[in-house]
Amino acid sequence: MKSPSRWIGLLAKPAIIASIIGFFSFFGLADQIAGFSANLGEKDRIVRWSAVLSGATRDAIPVTLIDIDAAALAALGHPQRAPRDLVAGLLSLAAAKQASGIFLDMDTSQQGSPSDDQALLAFISTYPQNAPPLALARRLGPVDQAGGSEEAVAEQPSILDATVRAHANILWAASISRIDEDRVVRRWELSRTFCTPDGGRTLPSPQLFAAAVASAQPRPLSDVQAFVAARTRAICGPGVATAPAAPPWPRNPDQRAAIAFLIADGPDLAAPQFIRRDGRNVLLFRRVSARALMTSTGTVVSARAVADDLLRDRFVIIGASHAESMDGHLTPIGFLPGALIVANAVATAPAVLSGQPLGAAGVTLIALALFGALMAITSRLRALAASVVVAVAVLGSLMALGRIFAPSTAGDIVLAALGMVAFLSTLEGLYTAGKDWRARGWRALLKPEKPRPAQGTEDIA
Repeated sequence: MKSPSRWIGLLAKPAIIASIIGFFSFFGLADQIAGFSANLGEKDRIVRWSAVLSGATRDAIPVTLIDIDAAALAALGHPQRAPRDLVAGLLSLAAAKQASGIFLDMDTSQQGSPSDDQALLAFISTYPQNAPPLALARRLGPVDQAGGSEEAVAEQPSILDATVRAHANILWAASISRIDEDRVVRRWELSRTFCTPDGGRTLPSPQLFAAAVASAQPRPLSDVQAFVAARTRAICGPGVATAPAAPPWPRNPDQRAAIAFLIADGPDLAAPQFIRRDGRNVLLFRRVSARALMTSTGTVVSARAVADDLLRDRFVIIGASHAESMDGHLTPIGFLPGALIVANAVATAPAVLSGQPLGAAGVTLIALALFGALMAITSRLRALAASVVVAVAVLGSLMALGRIFAPSTAGDIVLAALGMVAFLSTLEGLYTAGKDWRARGWRALLKPEKPRPAQGTEDIA
């Protein structure tokens, strides 16, 4: 029979631990600690860390989002969609303020009222050749032909097609975000190619367009055209004897790069971020309600009434976040309207496209090296010490690899290495349990008993 002091010794440790956990839980700290531990290797946590630590803001593009939000629609009498004369006025304002580039993230495939459509058509038809480069979002829809796959999409015609063809500084873009199985947007497509019997066509993404025209060292639109032409030949011309030469730009044409989410929805979610541009600090992101740019009659204010630093030398996105737009998605940092997802991708596009290219084999080899280093360092450490070492190694790897390769590639390497660590830990646990089962049977599922202290013996004279 165990003595009372023995029982007290056995119960003291769990009682103290339970008291500490209860104290932290009362103040809500236990959930935070548990969440941090559980999410150490979680994909979205790595995505957020990668965005902050891996140099995603190097050569970043300053972005201004002109948001046709609920307030703007309310001022216009709650129409079902934004009037196109308002859109034309906002485009004219961005061009007059000498934006570095403009992207219209709105659907123009369906006809509106004759007067509204005419206002937008008139603006596009008279768009000056010396105005900022302009990209228009091309609506994509299901292929209208028998035998097409369910996932196949095709370009949908627009009311602006005939007008756009006459302008060298206006092009169509495909704004496509990749939605994972859990319905979360984490990646974007650099371009989308459509093959036709007479050849085909490739549409650039807004990110590719912005990286050319709005980066610290702007490039001509001919570089974008050379890239999309090479993509069309590579995908739609499999019968060509020799592969087409890769265009010199971009350095890292990662077709499905992870988005470095730095811009959240709401002014209070994160502190303003500044980047260095032309020797001065520039706000990375500005969001302006279209209502603030409208007069009491619903027209757009004159360019003289708008401060220069709001639009000048910034990439301007004109999009909508009102509920009727039906354009919202889950992301690693919460629910964002589509235009804000584009803003995140555009702002950090130079860091992705200028990184050292690395294929799947290279990612695997570096992840194996990182995995080996983690195992060598933590093989003789207790779980708590090993978790701290792994966390420090993850942060250091994101900082180092993100400045050599694209930030998205750095995140992929770290996630792959953590997956290897988890897989090895599972195998080790199964091996240990199987080995003990042969000797102890079902008791192998229990914690091993602590060895009893050796009892001293008295010498008998």
